[in-house]
Amino acid sequence: MNAGQVLIVDDAADNRMLLSALLETRYQTQEADSGEACLTLLQQKQPDLILLDVSMPGISGYDTCVKIRQSPLTATIPVIFVSAKDSPEERLEGFEAGADDYITKPIDGATLLAKVEHHIQRTLDKKAAQKQSQEAMNVAMEAMTSSSELGQIIQFVKEVQGIKTAPKLAAAVMTVASQFGLNACVLVSGEQPAFIGCGNESVEAKVLMKFRESGQRITHLGIRTIIQSGPVLMLIKNMPAGDEARYGRLKDHLAVLADIASDRAKSILAETLMHEQRIKFLKEIIAMAELNIEKTSDEIREYSESVTRTVNGMVQALEAMLFSLGLEEDQEKELMQLANETTDQLDKTTAKTHKLDTNLTRILEALYDLLDKQ
Repeated sequence: MNAGQVLIVDDAADNRMLLSALLETRYQTQEADSGEACLTLLQQKQPDLILLDVSMPGISGYDTCVKIRQSPLTATIPVIFVSAKDSPEERLEGFEAGADDYITKPIDGATLLAKVEHHIQRTLDKKAAQKQSQEAMNVAMEAMTSSSELGQIIQFVKEVQGIKTAPKLAAAVMTVASQFGLNACVLVSGEQPAFIGCGNESVEAKVLMKFRESGQRITHLGIRTIIQSGPVLMLIKNMPAGDEARYGRLKDHLAVLADIASDRAKSILAETLMHEQRIKFLKEIIAMAELNIEKTSDEIREYSESVTRTVNGMVQALEAMLFSLGLEEDQEKELMQLANETTDQLDKTTAKTHKLDTNLTRILEALYDLLDKQ
């Protein structure tokens, strides 16, 4: 197995052949006969190391190295100058141009292999470290993303108990899906199905209504996924099918979200039924109270009128009889005073019965108010 890729740049074919022969048993090699050809190749593919001749027609090795260091694609590739010149000034110029090492001609095979192996290994180690760093970063980002998504579900758990209707519950589920970057349509079944994210007569709504009877927990249709939990169904229209990790994570999150929403939907349905039963029971009480209050009021009124007629008739009869009884004047006055006091007392009692009738009416009004607040 080749340990790396080396680009050999030299205008002399025999020099390129020699370097290739020394390296090809360990490395993949590619050749360029000029600085211009080298720069063109580097735009297409980046090797692990460049062996660069210093003296070439056209762009010199030094200028080629400067351009290599200026490009983001090639700035970090190790460059070893190969030259017959070995003065300190020439070596310094090479390092100032950006070279990593310097080999003089004639080439010593052992020295060449040692330097190439050293620099390529450093490059491979650096790539491995960068790959590990990127993988660690990806894992960290995945964990952060997952944590953020779980945080949104936890927030949904905190808020869901305050939701009182199926449409608001469907809207809350869709909000969380939207925060996940998903395009969703949500159905919460009940006496009146509540759709959010699609019209009642849309294709999405018809699909959800069809799958509602299937009882399938999760159904995959390419990038579309349907998740069902009790009365709650979600149609996700843009699941990341090409990202297996994110796809699996979102599928799990959405299943948990559907379960939480399902429990709340069942509670809402139970609360609605209880509310309807309370209203029905209250209406029955009001109907019964209306009947009995009306009957009682009629009886009180008839009784009061009957007593009043009886007493008034007695007083009138008493007045008519006084002249035939032969009573003294003071006796007649005393008897009439007693009759008048009795009449006054009767009037007061009649007034109390009217007050009682009013109180019964107020009880009925209070029941009406209670019904209006339901």
